[in-house]
Amino acid sequence: MGAIHKLDLTSDVTHLIVGDADTPKYKFVAKERPDVKCLLPTWVEALRELWLEGGEPDVQALESSHTLPALHKLRICVTGFEDMAFRKKLEDLVNANGGEYRANLTKDVTHLIAKEASGAKYKYATDWNIKIVAVEWLAQSLERGMILDEKLYSLFTPPAERGRDAWIRRSISASSLGKRVSDGDAVLSGPRKLRRVASTKLSSQNVGLWTDIVNGDVQTDKPNHDQWSEQLVLGEANPLPLLSKLPYRLK
Repeated sequence: MGAIHKLDLTSDVTHLIVGDADTPKYKFVAKERPDVKCLLPTWVEALRELWLEGGEPDVQALESSHTLPALHKLRICVTGFEDMAFRKKLEDLVNANGGEYRANLTKDVTHLIAKEASGAKYKYATDWNIKIVAVEWLAQSLERGMILDEKLYSLFTPPAERGRDAWIRRSISASSLGKRVSDGDAVLSGPRKLRRVASTKLSSQNVGLWTDIVNGDVQTDKPNHDQWSEQLVLGEANPLPLLSKLPYRLK
């Protein structure tokens, strides 16, 4: 079909076919190569079928429809977030971007997004060697369009330092990032870069996700709510403003 297959990830590689995200090539592309497009293996077969039919296939449309979801094959649980609207937003974001949201923590969960380093879920996740990350990891992984290095989003890292050097960011105007927040709430200062996957609108939506997270008045679970089974009281006051729409990628 005219393409060149390479075993090594050289500087002239344009596409990476991903079966498993837990590989050195995937991690290198996530951090260092925003120019490389990550695609599902189904892209190759779809392209081949159109090529056999004759004519010129719409390569860009195929790439868009077979783009590797940002949270491909991840099973994600959360803890420490009392606001139910915010928790539902996290659930929708995970499910809409290739991941599977889990209300309860089980041993096959891959990631626990925690507000603080405490609680029953946190303890079990530590015992079971589940990756524990701050919420900034989710926001920035969606912004990048790939799974970022979890070690850079430790709960023990100051919020302003989380995600530093997680990936190469293209310069964009500061105005597109919205209002800056205080050092206690911000995850990263300075310009951000977005990986264009489907459209400019999608990129702006992912930036909106980050703005919502850092600007939202998200509170921590009270100790008697932070149980392993996540039995939360639904009738409590909701400090998080209800958003007009969820900035997640629709599949």
